[in-house]
Amino acid sequence: MKKVIFLQDFLKKDGVNGGAELHDQVVIDYLQSVEMLHRTKRCRDLTTDFIKSNLDKCWFISNFTSLKNHHKAILASKADYIIYEHDYKFSKNRNPISFPDFVVPDNMLCNVNFYRYAKKVICLSKMHRNIFEKNMNLKNYENINCSMWSDNQLSIFEKLVDVKKNNKFAIINSRNPIKKTPESIKFCKKNNLEYDLISSGDYIEFINKLSKYKGLVFMTGHPEPTPRVAIEAKMLNIKFISQKHLIGVAHENYFSLSGLKMIDKVREMRDTSLNKIVGWINEV
Repeated sequence: MKKVIFLQDFLKKDGVNGGAELHDQVVIDYLQSVEMLHRTKRCRDLTTDFIKSNLDKCWFISNFTSLKNHHKAILASKADYIIYEHDYKFSKNRNPISFPDFVVPDNMLCNVNFYRYAKKVICLSKMHRNIFEKNMNLKNYENINCSMWSDNQLSIFEKLVDVKKNNKFAIINSRNPIKKTPESIKFCKKNNLEYDLISSGDYIEFINKLSKYKGLVFMTGHPEPTPRVAIEAKMLNIKFISQKHLIGVAHENYFSLSGLKMIDKVREMRDTSLNKIVGWINEV
């Protein structure tokens, strides 16, 4: 069984609770449980000597914005690696929204060879994969169609499904321009929807807050591969309002589900995807 080095920009102990980090932790915990994980490593802590002493491992690479170019070159030429893609790092701005049909001009492309020499590039939704295929005509794409939650996290959603809802919509209070909080506020005002701004640095506290609302208004500033909050809203049995053409999971067959049915489907897809990932690693 192949041992894995999980390479990413941030580790759990760094206290970063973004969607990619929460997702990655489920994969890391699973690889550890089946005794495949050799170690996790931050991109910025990587050295040439460490790469060369671990060429017998499968490198499982998540977000890699802090990975040095010469380390990418060594990995591309000497290592077996899988890229676990969370956005669009083939584009210099990581966001193809402003280009027709999401096709980035050649002068905006980057990391093309790094993707080309990967054993697999794992995308998170059909829309996500389609955008990659339109920009880089490669043959190594796979697709898992979902994000991931742990059993403990899913049990919290199960307890919150029937929480009494107020008559307001929630808006995520974020300074990140991609999350477009001002545009969400504008949408609510235009459509006479009562709303509250909600936020929390603690993931569970945020989910508890969200569960009490009639719905979530989420205007986004990039094509979301599989926004966790969209599925979280559906698992909490609340409405999700956004720009469908920018929401990857909104184009998946299962997105019509909600409440306990969505939770069961998410658990099923997670288990299927983890088994696929182990299979892809063992093929390397």
